[in-house]
Amino acid sequence: MTVQEMKIAGDDLSTRDINRKIKEGLRDNIKKFSIESNAELDSIVVGIREEAEFILSGRFGDFVGALNHGPKIEIHGKTGRYVGNNMTAGEIIVHGDADDGVGFGTYNGTIVIHGDAGDGIGQLNKGGVIIIDGDIGDLAGLYMLSGDLIITGDTGKDIGDWIIGGNIYVAGDFETGTNAKVLEPERDDLNKLSSLFSRYSIDASPEEFKKIQRKEIRPFYG
Repeated sequence: MTVQEMKIAGDDLSTRDINRKIKEGLRDNIKKFSIESNAELDSIVVGIREEAEFILSGRFGDFVGALNHGPKIEIHGKTGRYVGNNMTAGEIIVHGDADDGVGFGTYNGTIVIHGDAGDGIGQLNKGGVIIIDGDIGDLAGLYMLSGDLIITGDTGKDIGDWIIGGNIYVAGDFETGTNAKVLEPERDDLNKLSSLFSRYSIDASPEEFKKIQRKEIRPFYG
């Protein structure tokens, strides 16, 4: 059975135009969308609860894939801030660089950036898997509660600052923040990384990573 596809293209289209076309397509039971734009629009493909597939090409702004529960989004190009903000399920794969705040407040699902990213990656992560196949900036994993944050390159300052739960894995150089401790990955960690790297075509060796976790469960009362 051939899956019907909706194609949406044009730098003259607004965020409202694109999202309206998406809603119309979903009502017509279309499950695959191709979107092309270089207008760096914010809030594209947001609040989607259907298990649809979105292929984005060009340059996009902030909050791509925010508040979603289910869809798969593949982006070929650069994105702005807060990719996947507060998503609860689904998958976002970016073939390009991303700005600050990737995966902020994510509850579940997977975000993969095949490129570099900015500051504040995975802050307040509540259970998602966030992989940056490149370098990142400062304050990644701030107040992280659960889930996994994986960085194949170098990080800026204060990674894992005030971390409360979850795991951070870093292969490059890093500087930890308050309440963070550095450990050697265990066999389960290595198996998990190996599986994720194979699934998302990431050329990295799990044995090269360090693991960062919390020191204290109640760091504010220590």
